[in-house]
Amino acid sequence: MASPLKQIHKIPLIQYIFLGFVGALSTLAFSPFDFKLVIPLTLSVLIFSVINSSNFINSLKLTFSWGMGYWISGTGWLIVSIYYYGNTDLTISIAIIILMGILLSVVFITPFAAVKLIIFNSNIFINSLIISSCLMLLELARFLLLGGFPWLLPGLVFLDTYGQAVIPNFGVYGASYIIYFFSSFLALSIANKKNNFVFVGLIFLIIFLPYQKNNNETFEESLNLSIIQPSLDPFDKYKPGSDTSIENALINLTNENKRADLIIWPESPLPYLSSNPKMEKLIARIEDGPTVLSGSWKYKNNNLYNSMTILGTDQTYLKRHLVPFGEYVPFENTLRGLIEFFNMPMSSLNRGSANQDLLKFKDFRILGMICFDIAFPLSYLQEIRDSDFIVNISNDTWFGSSFGPYQHLQIVRARALESNKWIARGTSDGISTIVDNKGTIVSILKKGESGFLNGTIYKTSKSSFFYFYGFLLAPMLSLIVLISVLILRLRV
Repeated sequence: MASPLKQIHKIPLIQYIFLGFVGALSTLAFSPFDFKLVIPLTLSVLIFSVINSSNFINSLKLTFSWGMGYWISGTGWLIVSIYYYGNTDLTISIAIIILMGILLSVVFITPFAAVKLIIFNSNIFINSLIISSCLMLLELARFLLLGGFPWLLPGLVFLDTYGQAVIPNFGVYGASYIIYFFSSFLALSIANKKNNFVFVGLIFLIIFLPYQKNNNETFEESLNLSIIQPSLDPFDKYKPGSDTSIENALINLTNENKRADLIIWPESPLPYLSSNPKMEKLIARIEDGPTVLSGSWKYKNNNLYNSMTILGTDQTYLKRHLVPFGEYVPFENTLRGLIEFFNMPMSSLNRGSANQDLLKFKDFRILGMICFDIAFPLSYLQEIRDSDFIVNISNDTWFGSSFGPYQHLQIVRARALESNKWIARGTSDGISTIVDNKGTIVSILKKGESGFLNGTIYKTSKSSFFYFYGFLLAPMLSLIVLISVLILRLRV
């Protein structure tokens, strides 16, 4: 009797719908659900379907179907920004989400169908390496193509498991490679009717067993922080006269925390530029003059930037990775003005340059990352090594109560573990946190709460193996495997 998967393969339309459904289930592996074993299983179904497809064209359709389910389910929460905050018609909002799913699937998932043409060896282990290497290169492409969209990386699910030991050594995408390998091994074992399930099952259980941190680590120096989370309605932010109420909310919460060494305000909390005379008056209202690190709008050389600055100083970081459609509009000449969503406030920003100076406060060197920046670990190799801790500020109000802020926090946690750095995260309406260098949430202000988060952050001058050498290993392994396959194919 044929397996259910092979039965499904007999009817193309059902096959495509099924693969889309399986891709959509992958979302359950990520925060806030964290059903971690879902992702290797859904990947196994994709791999099994591709290697058993009737031809290359069919494998393209299958990967596209899985990708559409994956991206629309995993990033569909963006409709909150497009429809609700972008004031866009619901039909158009849905169409944008679908078009985004098509684009992401075509670029980052569908090329995996090429594995149908590459595999020629009957060895399950070798074929698993080939498949994993193909998927790894597609994952790395997420950092480079379409302006970069490294979201929903499978390796993120290793957090809070014994598998998380991989992340400070080989990074999130190194963890992804392991997931790809065992997913491939499982799919090939089923396809070849090999009884390897016990082995694969044991490996999965070991990797995904819950991990309880036992941190007896001692640190060099500490800093007392207060993270301000005002939870202001983004609809009100740019209304005439709104600046007074925003200023009062920030100042009142700040003045309740005068004992903190450093106050952190969220991304772009004020509706005016840092050069506005109102900013100087605002700083003067801070009692006893505690140091404030804040997001701000900065105008420099006739260009507008999203920035992070230590108020009252010239120390500024300019955001490097802008959010498409939110902070800049791709194909601007065509899309600008087409719908109101493309005209959101501050949607014509410029990118900050690479290799910016670290922010300095007392004896601490601070690496600033604004919102989407935190998803790009390879853009900050030297800065991570040189920094003592990281401050990530964000404005996740645009995503409402969706999955987005929780997925964002998951990335922040992975970055802390990957870099061996503590991270202070300040957001407009949550989720604000202090995360230690093992990726553990030390303290938290939940989504929608208004108030402040007091805590201590510690200096870790020593960076991880990943940021010195480990970032090279998974890509190098992938290239070696695929080049070897290519050479062998040419010889056949």
